Amino acid sequence: MPDTLALWHTEHANFARLLNLLDDQLALFHDAGAPDYELMQEIMFYMTHYSDVLHHPKEDLVFAKIREREASVAKVVDELAVQHRHLKSAGEHLVSHLDEIINGTISSRAEIEANARDYVDTLRRHMRVEETQILPLAERLLTARDWSAIHAAIAPCEDPLFGKHPERRY
Repeated sequence: MPDTLALWHTEHANFARLLNLLDDQLALFHDAGAPDYELMQEIMFYMTHYSDVLHHPKEDLVFAKIREREASVAKVVDELAVQHRHLKSAGEHLVSHLDEIINGTISSRAEIEANARDYVDTLRRHMRVEETQILPLAERLLTARDWSAIHAAIAPCEDPLFGKHPERRY
């Protein structure tokens, strides 16, 4: 369904914008500057409550359909599914670290920075593979019936940050 694919392209662009903001804050963090930890926390809240809960599970359903129809990409889609789980875990750890910083109980700057860099770099590489390899396959291989089943499995939800009616917290 082209509308879904267009939405995913838009969401990926929005995620990239947030990763750029996070990168800017990480540069300040690395240089012992004064990053905006609340901004970092809000970015990660969004990523762990929208991307990980709605965006990635729907992609996983698409990956499974692609895998059924195009065995040659099985390794790629399997790796992307593993990355979804890794990103979810890394995002949750980063949220926890940011909570510690905001609450005054920072443990290891190096660990926090490494976790954040891993998250940003993994998600950027991940989206690049989806955009260049997987989404074009989805457009070619998935039928209207496939898209209907995918949409029925995961209810639509307005983007809480970039949607028509952003949540108050953002």
